[in-house]
Amino acid sequence: MTAQPTARISTPMHPQGPTAPDRGDVPQPPVHGAPTDEPPRHPYDHGYPVPVTPPPAAPRRRTGRIVGVVVAALVVLAGLGVGALVLFGSRSLDPQSVQQEIVRITQTAVGAAPTDVRCPDKITAQAGGTFTCTATVDQQPVVYDVRQDDDKGNLTITYDRLLKVTDLENTLATKVRNDTDVTVNVTCGPAGRTVLVDASGTPITCTATNAADPTDSATMKVTVDAAGTPSYTFA
Repeated sequence: MTAQPTARISTPMHPQGPTAPDRGDVPQPPVHGAPTDEPPRHPYDHGYPVPVTPPPAAPRRRTGRIVGVVVAALVVLAGLGVGALVLFGSRSLDPQSVQQEIVRITQTAVGAAPTDVRCPDKITAQAGGTFTCTATVDQQPVVYDVRQDDDKGNLTITYDRLLKVTDLENTLATKVRNDTDVTVNVTCGPAGRTVLVDASGTPITCTATNAADPTDSATMKVTVDAAGTPSYTFA
């Protein structure tokens, strides 16, 4: 099971002041400083409204973060049933249960199910124990490092960073549009690839194509930092 954050959302309350007594249709003199239906007037103008200067436009944001960056997940095998912890004189972890959790957390994170998942055949349940599993995600090898938080099946699984290609492409397209005022379509990685295995700072080759002119394109060298924020240069 993966740990889920809890968010508290509060809505602002608008206090209501005391209600003024009803005075019928008797007109009341304007209160100094209170809003009226008349436009503001300059003291030396004769009935002409004072021009209002619009506020300056807010600066455009030039940053973006890829939400599909994944590196670790907390797994609780003890909650999967008795089969996850097997007793053979000493407590052991069921390798198949670990493999199933690796498939589940990866598919949940990036929408791609790993294949050919392999873990050690014998895993003694012990606090602080570590072992390694391997798998293939979208035709790329991925290593899963597993640490046992205790001897009851609570595990922390850390694995190679995975990037969702569509998230990367959309984020880059937005950044290029903000930087150049040109709307582009961005493609990254080999054709048909939905996930990229990418360590922080490892270059990724992408292509930006002018949405208004498909013949106008440029190669991009892209890197994604540890926080998931991409940067680029045109080759």
